[in-house]
Parts: sequence; structure tokens; C-alpha cells
Amino acid sequence: MNLTAIILSALIMITSIIQNQDVYLLNSSIMKTENKWRIVNDRVMGGLSSSKANVEDDKIIFSGNVSLENNGGFASLRSPVKDYNFENFSGIEIKIKGDGKRYSISMKETTYFSGYFYTAKFETKEDEWTTIRIPFEQFKLHYFGNETKSSKKLPLNKIKEISLLIGDKQEGNFIAEIESIKLY
Repeated sequence: MNLTAIILSALIMITSIIQNQDVYLLNSSIMKTENKWRIVNDRVMGGLSSSKANVEDDKIIFSGNVSLENNGGFASLRSPVKDYNFENFSGIEIKIKGDGKRYSISMKETTYFSGYFYTAKFETKEDEWTTIRIPFEQFKLHYFGNETKSSKKLPLNKIKEISLLIGDKQEGNFIAEIESIKLY
């Protein structure tokens, strides 16, 4: 075997390992670092919703209250803003114990707020752990929470922020335990 063939074989093996490796976006270890996710609620636009995220028993407890007062209606847990590249992956996997409410995963391609997010919604089961896999093809472009008619695809190599959100006029208390959010 010549040197080129050996190098090519090694690169293929390394690429395969990297592509099959679990890449965690959120888990309890991440929440204990400077890369921890932060809370963003509708208060940024005058709403009255509240939420918090705590780590308990290696799970992230995301809880709070969604208020529709003052044109509010969402609470979110958001990643650090940085350059993400998801081109080598097929989608996002969430391990969550929910409250029976509908949540969403959103991503944006700007470092500033534009109102545009690529979003995929999912249902949780009350007091039951579920693993939800969302292929990137299921993410649709939304503007201020409303799906657009755009056929623009999620730009996998230009993501700046990821968020877990509860909204959709689901007023009241909520609680979700998150074991992890990762790429697959």
C-alpha cells in the first residue's frame, strides 16, 4: 500500500468516526460550563412570561409560566451565539420528559435578532421520557413564530444559535426535564 492510499484510508476512518460521534449541544455537563444555555423570555418585547433552567440529578429542569399578557407568549432556553456547522449530521435528537405540551427547536442564521427562525415543533408526553429525532428537512422558516411560505432550507453550515421554546398560546405553567439535545 502506498503512502497516498494509507493517508486516504486514515482520513476515511477519521471522517467516519467524527460523523458517527455524538455531538451534544446541551446536557447537564454543558450547563455547568461557560458555554451554558441562557433564558430568553417574551419580556424582551414587553411580555410577562418567566422561566428558569436548573441542573438536578444530571438533568436540566426547564420550567416557568407562559403569559399571554402584553402580547407575550413564549419562554426559551438558548445556546451561546457562535458559529455552528451541522453539515455532517442528519438532524437533532432530544431526550425529554415533558408535561404533555408542545415545544419547538429553533435555529437562526444571524447573530442579531431578525424575527426569522428555522423551527420544528414536537409534542411531549406528560411525565414520560421520550427520545425525539427531528430531521433537518422538517425545519421550516418562521417569522415571529408564524410559518412563512418560504421554501428556503436550513443553512446547516451557518447556524448561529439554537433554542428550545414553548409558545403557541400555551398559557400557564410548564416543566420539561431535558437529558440531552444532540446531533445525529
